[in-house]
Amino acid sequence: MRANVLHNVFPVFALCAAAFCVAALVGGCAPAAGNDAASVVGVFGKTGFGDGEFSYPRAIAVSPVDGCVFVVDKTARIQRFSADGVFERLWQMPDYKNGKPTGLFVDRRNRVWVADTHYARVICFDRDGRELFRFGSYGEGPGQFIFPTSVLVDRDGFIYVGEYGGNDRISKFSADRKYLFSFADRASGQGWVDRPADMLMDEDGILWVADACHRRVCRYDRKGRWLSAFGIGNGEPGGLGFPYGMAMEASGTLLVADRGNSRIIRFDRSGRVLGTWGKPGRGKGQILQPWGVAVGRDGRIYCLDSWNNRVQVIEW
Repeated sequence: MRANVLHNVFPVFALCAAAFCVAALVGGCAPAAGNDAASVVGVFGKTGFGDGEFSYPRAIAVSPVDGCVFVVDKTARIQRFSADGVFERLWQMPDYKNGKPTGLFVDRRNRVWVADTHYARVICFDRDGRELFRFGSYGEGPGQFIFPTSVLVDRDGFIYVGEYGGNDRISKFSADRKYLFSFADRASGQGWVDRPADMLMDEDGILWVADACHRRVCRYDRKGRWLSAFGIGNGEPGGLGFPYGMAMEASGTLLVADRGNSRIIRFDRSGRVLGTWGKPGRGKGQILQPWGVAVGRDGRIYCLDSWNNRVQVIEW
């Protein structure tokens, strides 16, 4: 099994490495780490295919039950770490020839939900990787998916699945996985999302969506009604170059993994920029194309430093 994984993922990893080398040649040597390095309280993961190693990690989630950290990468492996970054366990998705998952969520029952992107479905596991159930099929009809990118379970057990590739919408399901309705599709006017890369729901029942290809964050109520958006304009201080991950701090501030600009941005609830962390590079306090961000139970921030194949833990 391990040999097959290496065979399948090495070409992808090589292409990513080549792309990074080109970027380095164009932009010169990576700058030395700045003040952001002082915020880093831990780093775990490195390039490789072994336990605790990554090949282009693409989603991260923290358990609200025990604080464990889950990461999925382009080997289609889901790895579990302690809150301090100590490797504990891994398992591999049942199928991965067509592509690898891009979305993770851990609910209040410590179940791990995976948006199995290239298989048009969602699979739910227990914390040790035992499959509990799956749902979804390929198509454009109610309850079907093309490329599911993100999944979320709210406090009442309702399930939300974001997708792209033709449907470009969010679908809501009951706790027993019955389709209810879809929203944020192309017929939704200003509320349409183009690749909803991540979602979260706050304590007020507001659904926040990383609308990646529109380079903004959108907000909806639980009935799917569009409320507002912010972040448009890549050249501005709060402009987003493909937001791929989000997390909310206990204070209610929003953290966005700005993949296109290799940084984390902190927003207040109105969309005002409160600060940024990170800049392109490979040193401590530097990141390259972060696909995700998560907040631990103690308030520490986990930055999924995707092109550097690591997670940086920061206190900011």
